[in-house]
Amino acid sequence: MQRYLAGRPGQIGIVLHDRQTGATWRNAGAHTDLPAASTIKLAIVTDLLLRNGSGAIRLTAQDWGLIHHALHESSDGAADRLWAAYEDGSFLGRIRRFGMHSAYFTTPGSPYWGFMYCSAADLSHLVNYVLGSIPAGARGYLTRQLQHVAPIQQWGVWGAGPANHPGNKDGWEDDGGTWITNSVGFAGPHARYTLAIMYDSKGARGFHYGASTLSQVAALLFRGRLGPVPTASATP
Repeated sequence: MQRYLAGRPGQIGIVLHDRQTGATWRNAGAHTDLPAASTIKLAIVTDLLLRNGSGAIRLTAQDWGLIHHALHESSDGAADRLWAAYEDGSFLGRIRRFGMHSAYFTTPGSPYWGFMYCSAADLSHLVNYVLGSIPAGARGYLTRQLQHVAPIQQWGVWGAGPANHPGNKDGWEDDGGTWITNSVGFAGPHARYTLAIMYDSKGARGFHYGASTLSQVAALLFRGRLGPVPTASATP
């Protein structure tokens, strides 16, 4: 994998964690803060499920539909509606509990999920919190959602291949011609391994280049060889 990454431009952060042994491998960019893009939707939904379970909020049937769309096809519109209804700047304090210690808003005076930075280490802490610390019902719901994402999100950790039963939440954004592609999720028997990858290509390389890079990282880690090139196309 190191040889593969040596030929890729830009910045990439990677954290691979073995939930059974506790072993963790991080690359040099694991703590580099990059735009979180839609990976932060997993933190939003985790927060909402926990608050709903505690009785602090009461999610409606419509809210559950929005949650599904935010996770399944990474709908920005669904995330916006959930954010407007239930979230504000206090979100940052709550996700510290998930281990997202370096996450921050780029516009703190007007906190919004779409303007957040975090690191691959933050995303690793998040997915491990989901798999290891939240109530079983919420954990089961999120696991199923991440294992059945729409084609637009079948890349990144998904590159581990069907035999490894991956689940993931992806994120992507075009920053003036420089694409950010992120993926966080799990793979292996009983979701034994978690993987978080964040990539800033630092140039005029498109969505497909980033999505392919992340997918091949997962393929090399879990299959020991390069895998199929993803076919997803970026949505606005």
